[in-house]
Amino acid sequence: MHLACTKPKDLGYAAELWTRQSLATHVRQNAIANGYQHLGRAAKATVQRILAEQNFQPHKVKYYLERRDPQFESKMQEVLMVYREVALQNEVAAASASSTVPDIITVSIDEKPGVQAIENTAPDLPPKSGQYPAVGRDYEYKRHGTVSILAALDLHDGHVTARVEERHRSREFIALLKDLDAYYPPAATIRIILDNHSAHISKETPLSSNSMRR
Repeated sequence: MHLACTKPKDLGYAAELWTRQSLATHVRQNAIANGYQHLGRAAKATVQRILAEQNFQPHKVKYYLERRDPQFESKMQEVLMVYREVALQNEVAAASASSTVPDIITVSIDEKPGVQAIENTAPDLPPKSGQYPAVGRDYEYKRHGTVSILAALDLHDGHVTARVEERHRSREFIALLKDLDAYYPPAATIRIILDNHSAHISKETPLSSNSMRR
């Protein structure tokens, strides 16, 4: 169990995480020299049984969010209250069957950078009864580098305002804000939920946003 808590790379292996097989191999190679004769022939099944008894999964990664911000709790509560307010707002609109655009429109913005832009080199082949049960696609493709997807999700009707850009900077983020400004009625207030990415909090962003609605 102690070995499973270490990282393979710290022991000279070119791996970030253990697999059950790599654990078993390391145990067999080092058990006797370290005084564990009974583990000298440990197999993958042995390692799997030991890990299962402790409900241990060193071959998997589970993400968590480290709370580096001392104001994390208050900010989290504020965001959750916004989502709760939007939920109540949508419930009222659904009950009244109203199609009126809300006075305050809440959108959630996020980005996905580093998306590979891949082009097929041959057309897809449709399924063919008795021969090809699935769509056929050529293994070869053409690379066009990577792009960033910037998207704003309307939390009331699910509408997505999106841009595909080669880079992810303040100017691309501002362009998305301008798209939002052009899409929604001038009288509506746009409330945005987003993270503190550098493009969102740069000096360029608030200056440009001042020329749009608040």
